[in-house]
Amino acid sequence: MINPSSACSIPSPGSSLTPIRGDRPTALIIGGGVIGASSAYELGKAGFACTLLDKGGWSQEASTAAAGMLGAQVEIHQPGPFYDLCRASLAIYRGWAEELEDAGGIPVQYIPEGIVRAAMTADDEHELRSRLPWMQDASWLTAEELLRIESELSPGILGGLHLPEDHQVHPVWLAKSLRAALARQGCLVREWTPATRLLTDCTGSVCGVATPEGELRADLVVLAAGAWSSPLTEPLGLKLPIFPVKGQCISVRTDAPLIRSTVFTKGCYIVPKSDGSYIIGATQEQAGFDKRAHVSTIAGLYEKAAALLPRIADAEFVSTWTGLRPGTEDELPFLGTWEHAPGLIFATGHYRNGILLAPVTGKVVASLALGAAPELDLAPYAPGRAAGSRGQEIPLTL
Repeated sequence: MINPSSACSIPSPGSSLTPIRGDRPTALIIGGGVIGASSAYELGKAGFACTLLDKGGWSQEASTAAAGMLGAQVEIHQPGPFYDLCRASLAIYRGWAEELEDAGGIPVQYIPEGIVRAAMTADDEHELRSRLPWMQDASWLTAEELLRIESELSPGILGGLHLPEDHQVHPVWLAKSLRAALARQGCLVREWTPATRLLTDCTGSVCGVATPEGELRADLVVLAAGAWSSPLTEPLGLKLPIFPVKGQCISVRTDAPLIRSTVFTKGCYIVPKSDGSYIIGATQEQAGFDKRAHVSTIAGLYEKAAALLPRIADAEFVSTWTGLRPGTEDELPFLGTWEHAPGLIFATGHYRNGILLAPVTGKVVASLALGAAPELDLAPYAPGRAAGSRGQEIPLTL
């Protein structure tokens, strides 16, 4: 259980104090992407009075670099705890999405149409077939069988995986739905308010954050700052190996639908949305914090999309954009606590899987805050692994 800040957590002169709302414990969430928002939503359900801080506008970084695929099967290349975590999140997603819509009144545009992962080369076919022994809810279909599902696919495909349980949401509408639900909970959302430093009290517990507008205090702090997380933990002695990975995307539109399923091949996916548009994505570029879109990169992405779905060449161009995903060296998120920073919960480094892992991450954060019993092993995601140690194992229930 998270205890209220101790008496020695006295703000410095001139600082601002997080409002105390009734007798509820308070939580500060750093990061306004889908991970931070889902954490705030689940904490609100658990009884916390939440304040969410974002360094910029609402949901403008990794969440916007996503197409909304719930690719628990298609984007995981090997079995193990991370695959299990992704499947656990997928299993609760539809119910969670319906709950969000009821809570906020805005649909997330959940589409249960599945994913087709097509092979365009013999090497790709071999690699995809090698996954079948450990995958669940997946089958290999011949080219003819895939074309019966999605007739507009290229006749040059060699076959592929059919993943009927890998669904999708619209990332923009998911963010809107979360914000509406948070508003109805009474969560304070403070955009353009970067957290510049974590505050600690005389016991060493994290008890708030410093911002350009002053200090904010709370009983609990959640770090969900994505690619901007590491500078906040370095003064505590933990340098998180998180770095920005730029994703460039395209949106196009057709007069009549070409596909119902999400279609995917190596280096490219096309996700149909309910408004008749398609999101084509996404690149993976380690280019620092550069968010510029480049013609050559977008052109290459379009060529891959047209090779998979030839009639996409006739689509109307809508827009292109970029977002920065939080990559990690071992491609696993930091999720849990660290014994040297009590009062702080880590929920960051989700890379390409933030949309998919939003519900399970939010529930993990709330469970850690309440001290519930474990059902998932958080050891692979322990923040302390960045320092060569294990984070504190705290009970978790989902």
